[in-house]
Amino acid sequence: MDQRVKKVHGAAVSLLVICLALLILCSENNSGQGGPLLFQVHFASPLKNLKLVEAKKILSGTSFQERGLISRLKIYGDRKILPLLKKKHPLLKACSLPDKPPASQRDVLVISGPSGLVPSMKLLTLEGHYPWGKTSPRYKTSKTENYPLRLPGIAPWEPEEHSSVVQTGVTAMTRAFTRTVERHGDQRRPLAQVRDITADADLAITSNEVSFTSPCTWPLKNRMLFCSPEKYFSILTRAGFDVIELTGNHNNDYGTKPALQTIRMIKENRMHYFGGGRNKKDAFAVKKVTVGKTVFAFLGFNQWGPPMAWAGRNKPGAARLSRRAFIEGIKKAASVGDIVFLTVQWGNENNPVPHREQIEYFHLAAKLGANIMVSSSAHRAMGVEFFEGKFISYGLGNFLFDQMQTVNHRRGMIARHHFYKKRHIETELIPYLIYNHSEPRIVSGHQASDLFRYVFRYSRGPVFKRR
Repeated sequence: MDQRVKKVHGAAVSLLVICLALLILCSENNSGQGGPLLFQVHFASPLKNLKLVEAKKILSGTSFQERGLISRLKIYGDRKILPLLKKKHPLLKACSLPDKPPASQRDVLVISGPSGLVPSMKLLTLEGHYPWGKTSPRYKTSKTENYPLRLPGIAPWEPEEHSSVVQTGVTAMTRAFTRTVERHGDQRRPLAQVRDITADADLAITSNEVSFTSPCTWPLKNRMLFCSPEKYFSILTRAGFDVIELTGNHNNDYGTKPALQTIRMIKENRMHYFGGGRNKKDAFAVKKVTVGKTVFAFLGFNQWGPPMAWAGRNKPGAARLSRRAFIEGIKKAASVGDIVFLTVQWGNENNPVPHREQIEYFHLAAKLGANIMVSSSAHRAMGVEFFEGKFISYGLGNFLFDQMQTVNHRRGMIARHHFYKKRHIETELIPYLIYNHSEPRIVSGHQASDLFRYVFRYSRGPVFKRR
């Protein structure tokens, strides 16, 4: 009997030891799983996503033919993590990343951790996952920490250090936009396919070019003098916009009262505005918005007017562009913000080739500390540029506007910028096509690829220069 008790006791002790060992092992595995292993390609690459099996084949040095484009890529490893990569995956065929990221090379695949991300390259999703969340084919992001591939030695991803800022082009809810929305009797229709994108961002920005007033009905007395019905302000709030750009040339079309009323509505809804204001001082002010630990600074200018659109000492309107104000404003923004957003309402609204002045001013802004620069007057999607690593869009296109005369006026992009530890790491360009004078609808397939071919044809700088 005593012997049997001893055997049972011994078995119980052994089982306990095994359980404790497993708990310790699990604990070590969880604490040592490391940070996300990330894959970047050329910004204009048609690749969007890697399958986990493909990533594992790349790491194991196995050649594969399932997707020919991937098998032809030259692989680089970030020098900070390459020794860790080689230790974990000794058969990996990767070169050490040079000091200057090969953002201009169209046949490269760069493997890195979060610290190696550069906005001039495209971050691929892995099984649909970014390190900050999973994205759907319609670009809705669901926050999750289940990134499928990690490497011990890379610092774990810190969700609280990440923020996303969505930026759109021209919003001018007037003319045929009004007629269409009133005919359908539903103010939710314009946002049906994009609200998940704008409302889910930490910050969402649009360039609102028309003031709200009542009455404002269709048809307008003068089709080139714009107003928006006061009730349409709810479209902006429903979209989740947090920051409203006021550099537009139509905000004073119906006089100063609607412009002042619009600013009051923005403030009452706890939104921020920049590039325009109650008077000249307000219009030129740098607006700061804090998300988590990151301070974003916004400023904007209007180049061509007309004069009635510019702010005066006691008159609402847009900040008139001058070289002196431009330089002083960007220096101030860079001194108070971690990330600087700059927008300019240029006279160039339809030429996909940017004017010399646009290029010169944006390059100057990048040197002075601006991070994100956008031409907010463009009525079509235009080219992009990475100048000294800083993002420039020469036009995102119409967003909530009625122009339908050509496919280029109907096509646009939402820029979804990502920041991590106060650094710009990625910009997604989300393509759409406007229907019914009022409804941007997300596109894919040949419609998306045709749009991006057009945009990249007119994109500038070393990143887009073909050898």
